[in-house]
Amino acid sequence: MSKILCLVWLASALVLAQNIHSIARLRNGAEHGNAVSQLWLGVAYYTGKRVTQDYKEALQWLSKSAKQGNADAQNMLGMMFEDGDGVPIHYAEAAKWYRAACEHRPDRGGAGQGCNHLAQLYLDGHGVKQSRVEAYKYFKLCRCSSNLADLKPEMTAAEISEAEKQTEKWIKAHPDQ
Repeated sequence: MSKILCLVWLASALVLAQNIHSIARLRNGAEHGNAVSQLWLGVAYYTGKRVTQDYKEALQWLSKSAKQGNADAQNMLGMMFEDGDGVPIHYAEAAKWYRAACEHRPDRGGAGQGCNHLAQLYLDGHGVKQSRVEAYKYFKLCRCSSNLADLKPEMTAAEISEAEKQTEKWIKAHPDQ
């Protein structure tokens, strides 16, 4: 569900790129190293809005933006690797990008989505060692209360206590910048 919401948000935000001139401006900014332009050009290619859908192009522009630290691009790359959109499914690579997105503080969107997606990987044991404690921690970091509510009944009191401790430790190690 969160992936759908993420894609809806990203697609709706493509208002910036609703005509050919906007795509040309995005491409110009992207080619000059602007991480935000790279993100939105990658999203345009990912969704096929005003350009022909091309996952290879999406991967190229999202990777450039992600390498500059753009949390939304990092989250999108995680989604591409988790879902196999234009790349082979590679859960460990998805976890790497979700973790990178999650590290951003304060959370301006991509970080929370990255934490939520990373938690799901921990819950399912895809690309990471399955761990309810880690899943709880990342759900708590992204304030995904419904996911926490679903997970808590499956956990022991000791697991919840450990997850709370790890969450506090993580927060102290990642103060808002």
